[in-house]
Amino acid sequence: MATVPTLAKGRLSRERFPEALKGLMQERHLSYRQLAYKTQLSAGYLNHLTKGTRPVPADSVVCTIAAALLVEPDYFLEFRLRQVLRVLDTAPPLADKLYGILVRNAPFTDDMKDLLEQPHNGNGLNDDALGQGAVSF
Repeated sequence: MATVPTLAKGRLSRERFPEALKGLMQERHLSYRQLAYKTQLSAGYLNHLTKGTRPVPADSVVCTIAAALLVEPDYFLEFRLRQVLRVLDTAPPLADKLYGILVRNAPFTDDMKDLLEQPHNGNGLNDDALGQGAVSF
């Protein structure tokens, strides 16, 4: 009797989307064509995503890819960053409080402080802090 794969809950990647996607594909022994079949996305597009030559896809596409790979969408770092941004965008006092905690109370290195103090890209996040603007909305 074959075992039915189940969703891996609570698993989170610290890697950027291209590396995380590539790693899951290797772990699941899936080719681009196999994942394309499961997601209804093109194999070429998936190849571009793993190479980082296309931006991180919209959340709906991340959800489709995650389901096909048997992980939750928040497995992907950029998905989690978008969720945090949505919360902070609707709660400026929370954003201010968090900023104060991070900058004043945490042991930050100078390069981390520089990232926080750089100009923002208009959506409230610094492009460099997100990996060359890899998070798109």
